[in-house]
Amino acid sequence: MAKRVLCLLLTLIALFMLSHTAAFAATDAEEPTVADSTALYSEIMATDASGVTVPFSTEPEATYSLAKYPVLTVAAISNYFGRIDAEYNEFTREFTVVYMLKSSKRLLSTDWTLTYDADLLTLDPEKNTIETICPIMKKVANMSVDDKKGVIRYAATDLDMFDFSTAEAAFVRIVFDVPLLTPEDSEITKVDLTVSDLVVTEPDPRTGKSMTGKEIVLVANSKVLKNDKTKLVQTSKYTTITPSTFNEETIKPATDDEAVTTVPPTTQKPTVVTQPVTKPKPAEKTNEAVPLLHTGTWYIALLILFILLVCSTVLFIMRKRDIYND
Repeated sequence: MAKRVLCLLLTLIALFMLSHTAAFAATDAEEPTVADSTALYSEIMATDASGVTVPFSTEPEATYSLAKYPVLTVAAISNYFGRIDAEYNEFTREFTVVYMLKSSKRLLSTDWTLTYDADLLTLDPEKNTIETICPIMKKVANMSVDDKKGVIRYAATDLDMFDFSTAEAAFVRIVFDVPLLTPEDSEITKVDLTVSDLVVTEPDPRTGKSMTGKEIVLVANSKVLKNDKTKLVQTSKYTTITPSTFNEETIKPATDDEAVTTVPPTTQKPTVVTQPVTKPKPAEKTNEAVPLLHTGTWYIALLILFILLVCSTVLFIMRKRDIYND
């Protein structure tokens, strides 16, 4: 009796252990661990609008001026146009002066001279061509530039006349290059436009050319005329210059008792940043031995459980028959 009970108990224990082992094998799946997932998502990349992989973009740092006062002060003056002043910091590399003109009558001829400090300012021929200095007069103008002496001479005459009557246009436009300056520099200079001659007139209704006897001299021998004839001409004239980059209102005290002027950084097109979906890395292959029977599916586990049950039943019946035969 004791042998039968012991045989039955051992059979039940074997069935219980084998069934749980098969169940665990069936639910075992190859998934990345928490550590692997963290490592995957920690490698974040950014993608711009064009789809090119780039690192995350950062805003450029602001540039700070250490100048306590303007390193360059420019006064644009003229005997015919207005005056304008500008103050620049040590980061300024160029500025542009434009003398604007609008006249109720068309321009027949002009002659002017512009002077500047050649020891401080320079002219780039590519930035200052006869087409850019005055686009309206570019076809018939004559110009000479002496960059060593800082003198520009300009003259233009045309019977077809120059039309400044429809809108204000550039009469003179000059771009100056500025040398490298330090915060300790304090340069003061001027750009002087002297209009020697300026004559306006009316077109002939028949030919469209300048009408004889209708000429009005506005400037002669560098002198601006004011008489009954000049009163018939309505003009609008003024001077513009590149805005100042040195502004006392933005000066803030620094830790070393130096004045610091903040210059806004160069604008930059923002980069569109997205976080792409990262696929889990495939499990790495190991050198472990391949089992004879894979138990990673539910039907294999059920088949093993059925075979064990049959074998255990047969074993139990045979053992019982032996006991009765004894």
